[in-house]
Amino acid sequence: MKRLLVIIFTIIGITACTEKMMIEPQEGQQLVGVSGSITDVYMKQEVVLSYTTPFYGTNTVMISDATVYVVDGIDTIWYEESERPGYYYSVNEFAGQVGHNYHLSIDFYDQNGHQHFYSESTMNENVEQVDSIRIKPWVFNDLHDDNFLGVYPYFLTTDNPKTYYMTRVLINGNDVGGDTLTRCMLFETYGYAGIYFNGPFMVMIAGEVPIDGLDQRDSIEVLHRGDTVTMDLWSVPREYAHYISEISASIGTNPMMGTPSNVSTNIKPDGLAVGCFHASSRRRCSVIY
Repeated sequence: MKRLLVIIFTIIGITACTEKMMIEPQEGQQLVGVSGSITDVYMKQEVVLSYTTPFYGTNTVMISDATVYVVDGIDTIWYEESERPGYYYSVNEFAGQVGHNYHLSIDFYDQNGHQHFYSESTMNENVEQVDSIRIKPWVFNDLHDDNFLGVYPYFLTTDNPKTYYMTRVLINGNDVGGDTLTRCMLFETYGYAGIYFNGPFMVMIAGEVPIDGLDQRDSIEVLHRGDTVTMDLWSVPREYAHYISEISASIGTNPMMGTPSNVSTNIKPDGLAVGCFHASSRRRCSVIY
């Protein structure tokens, strides 16, 4: 109730204001934004480089002509800039491997001279497979919503209680969350590692859990007979899971478009960059609606 009153009074305060106000925040140091990943999907892996923008900025300045490479202790994997400024892809296609530690290195020159950034991430194990997914009315314990269809996966989790899972849903190959980081589900099994997700024991103790709800009032998410619904189950490192959680809790969905307060990063040196570099493995399962 207290929260409701705060919201009501906030709305009253906003609607009662008749004078247009322009906040002039003190701009902080411009930082470098790094978004990169190594996956076990055979493909050209990606690293995106940019500068953060001012509070009222609308255009993101990308970083071109950088030297980007990844070392896994055995090979050096070189990247080249694509036709899109700031987007770098590995020269050759490859798939990352579970247990490998990947070291990212970035060098470029700007008005302040030579800049060097680096990070590392280890690819953790994932489940052996996702056995199936089902599409049915969204229900979670005593909660239900007739406007949504739930996506329910079934799979045996890993024995590692420190495994972090992230799910994303695609309809006919299109990610319903677009390129945002907030439209995903993150979870770990804690003391129930090795449990069968949405199996009889889990349903008994926690109920059947949908990993997403598709809004049937939304033209992007509405399902028609014959549509293909795909779920990607990612095993992500701890630092990336925390990064996504903090992004989701902050205002906005793109860390490159400013400096979200108190959002962690594994990009070094400390205090000079935002973003995250992660090594993650994927399992994919599809069903025809």
